[in-house]
Amino acid sequence: MPTTCKFRLRNDTNKVYYCGEKLDGSVELTFSEIKKVNGIKLIIAGVAHVKWIQHRGPNRYSTTFKGSEACLHSEIDLLRADGDSMDVPAGKHTYSFDCFLPESLPATFEGKHGRIQYIITVILQRSWKADKIFTIEFIVLRNVDLCAEPPSIRGPARVEISKAFRCWPCRTGPLTVTLQTSATGYVPGQRIPLVLEINNGSNSKIQSIHLKLVMVVSYTSDTPRVKLKVDREDVVRVELDQADDSDEVKYEENLIVPQLPATSGSDSCCKKIKIEYELEAELEVGAVHQVLKLNIPVVIGTIPLNSDRRESTIMELET
Repeated sequence: MPTTCKFRLRNDTNKVYYCGEKLDGSVELTFSEIKKVNGIKLIIAGVAHVKWIQHRGPNRYSTTFKGSEACLHSEIDLLRADGDSMDVPAGKHTYSFDCFLPESLPATFEGKHGRIQYIITVILQRSWKADKIFTIEFIVLRNVDLCAEPPSIRGPARVEISKAFRCWPCRTGPLTVTLQTSATGYVPGQRIPLVLEINNGSNSKIQSIHLKLVMVVSYTSDTPRVKLKVDREDVVRVELDQADDSDEVKYEENLIVPQLPATSGSDSCCKKIKIEYELEAELEVGAVHQVLKLNIPVVIGTIPLNSDRRESTIMELET
């Protein structure tokens, strides 16, 4: 019968822990016979990995960019031989362990070009043959209290763009678009109120209008050189009715924030993967479908602003 290893974590149901908590548990090793080892080591590690392939040139030459970063590393000697080696009797052997998870840890994440993962590894160290290794993954989440963020997220935000189009031999009147929201900090389940105003003084027809919540993930490599790759994903997307030419139109729309990883904190120890969010209005204008975009950065947290505590989130209301 082979050697078996059972991990027993305090939160054994879903293996989810928050930054600032203590990860504790035990390891149960079962040997069917006497085992000779140099020692038994437990490693608790958090690592960020990034990787993507970039093609260039007519011959489609490719370059692989990658990088890694240790976010957490803790080693515990569960058993150490006094000399070169020792014999461990057959049967069950239980070893306890614990590790503090720093507040600055990034949350577990799985993205298009990288991931952040946390693993517990038990190693039966044997210098005369390959080590025996057992692993288990656990999940780390970050609590982001919006009340601890800069006060500016409590106030409204507004952005405006004005664009004139060429209509040879002259230019059209301006197309003016304004996007605004009442605050820039939200949590999953809340509604984001948006107001979009369009004053179309041009002769160009607006083909489509979309309001979006966009997750912006930045990946940074270190091999073969430092390079930044930004991936934008629409996590919420709403299409609005088209505005008539030369009309002044005002839209009021609510976007509901789905379950999302929190915005990366400025104190995060991970520099390889950064998560941010933006509200975006996107308009396609004219026969050539020229795209106009307006963006407002927002913070997605886990604990709402004080002004929101008296109101349940949409998810709470539905339950």
